[in-house]
Amino acid sequence: MLKKAIFPSCLIALSSVCLAEDYYLDATTMGVGATAGENLVVKEGCLDPNESSCSDKFKWLSSVSPVKIGNLQIIGQVSGDFEIVLTADFADGPKSIYLLNTDNKGISLKLFGVKKWEFQPNGIGKGGDWHYNNISGWNGGNNFNEIKISAQNGVANVYTNGQVAGEPINFDSGVIFERVAIEGIISKDRLIDVKVRGIQGAGSCSATPAPTPSTPTTPTSSGDCMANYLNGQLHVPCVAVSDPFGTTTVYDIKLQQQSSGFTFDLDMNSVKPR
Repeated sequence: MLKKAIFPSCLIALSSVCLAEDYYLDATTMGVGATAGENLVVKEGCLDPNESSCSDKFKWLSSVSPVKIGNLQIIGQVSGDFEIVLTADFADGPKSIYLLNTDNKGISLKLFGVKKWEFQPNGIGKGGDWHYNNISGWNGGNNFNEIKISAQNGVANVYTNGQVAGEPINFDSGVIFERVAIEGIISKDRLIDVKVRGIQGAGSCSATPAPTPSTPTTPTSSGDCMANYLNGQLHVPCVAVSDPFGTTTVYDIKLQQQSSGFTFDLDMNSVKPR
């Protein structure tokens, strides 16, 4: 009942929020069991995945089960100079990082273990290459690696742990990409964080004004009611909810962004009266 009552107000508030120009998803700041994207969940374990007990435990994102494939779709406009950065320990099996426009054309980095990988243009630009050997600078075994796609002045390079890996892709610097897709995450993978620097939420700053609620919300004694969006979570400190008997209660809620864009799931554990 509460979830159904709160959602319309939250969607109205969301339409007037301008998202930050950087996207950051950090599993280490999330609770165990929290979800993100499609079939991705936060897990906790030892640095060495073969150990069952350890003094220090870490958190990461991976697929919810061995029979599910996890994906993350980051919706927003990317153009000019930008960076896509992942920190991960990838097991065997194909993984792909796509940067796509509205026609699903763009740039892709595909990993088939460390023995085969491709950095290719798909209808946009030229260059890149593919390899049947180890990626330069890659830490093998159960070690974590930083994978970066960095573009400046229409030239995109791949870096692994700070080292250039392969040939660059040259493209028109005026191209506007509409989404970043990270696909193929399995239950043995460990994805620590994802950063997209230089992304603007599509339509988040539209000149069209947000709809006005048909009934005014109830003021509260606190003036700190600014909604905040950070790391895929929308925190709305003040939502007025009226029951059928005319009683209005103001709640503090948090919502988690879905991978499909401007759709959020209510975290029921976060709901509390003001």
